[in-house]
Amino acid sequence: MTYMKRKLRLYWPFSRGVIQSIMSYRVNFFMFVFGNLMRTFVVYYLWKAVFISSGSGTINGFSLNDMIIYIFMSSLTAGTIATGTDSDIGHEVMDGSIAMNLIKPISYKVRMLFMSFGSLLYQFIFILLPVWIGLIAVRYFTAHELPPDAKTIVLYLLSLMLGFFVNFLMNFSFGLLAFYVTNMWGIGHLKDAALLFFSGQLIPIAFFPELLQKIMQFFPFSSLNYIPVMIYLKKLTGMALLQALGIQILWIALLYLLSLWFWNKATNKLVILGG
Repeated sequence: MTYMKRKLRLYWPFSRGVIQSIMSYRVNFFMFVFGNLMRTFVVYYLWKAVFISSGSGTINGFSLNDMIIYIFMSSLTAGTIATGTDSDIGHEVMDGSIAMNLIKPISYKVRMLFMSFGSLLYQFIFILLPVWIGLIAVRYFTAHELPPDAKTIVLYLLSLMLGFFVNFLMNFSFGLLAFYVTNMWGIGHLKDAALLFFSGQLIPIAFFPELLQKIMQFFPFSSLNYIPVMIYLKKLTGMALLQALGIQILWIALLYLLSLWFWNKATNKLVILGG
């Protein structure tokens, strides 16, 4: 058995456990999805009103059709790569189970990664795919619009996966703050609100002032949502596309190193407090 197969066999049960947990509490999960869907429709009607009141068919390079697709694909993308890693770490620190999990003969970070992957897999199969197919069908029958070509879909999925790793590493690093604060609830909501804004989920980054656009595009937040959706819309092509994917890969590397540094600091603090 190869090294990768051994690792997969060791950690896959954590992914499966998350999937089973979501299925056990699927009413709560789908209520959460329904809430996000309602928020998406609110954003849709707000942007529709903006386009109607502007009297222009295009705003900052976006037509109304572009904006409709952006809004729904943005919501789907953000929902698919969402992880609860930071809150999971916070709960384990609060109830003390972190100590037992750290002495297990497995990597804590890889365990958390596979738990997040289980959530990703479930949301991709049961949320993104069905809603995307429905969106494609509606767009075809109402606007005679064909779905993106296979190359665009593959590039979108590649960017989505890179965004997932960026999001996981950000949440993992953020979750380690639980070693220093007594409650993650408040700062967790502050973090989520910041990501909602800076990732371009509410307002495309292209709508910000030019200087702010350049800053936001090179920060990790654009990797979560804006870059994958802009690829889906074919608004990132050629060198701009390669640069965007490069930014995602660069942030994965930087956040990985940052998470290692945070992890060493946090676990040393735990040892000192426990010693």
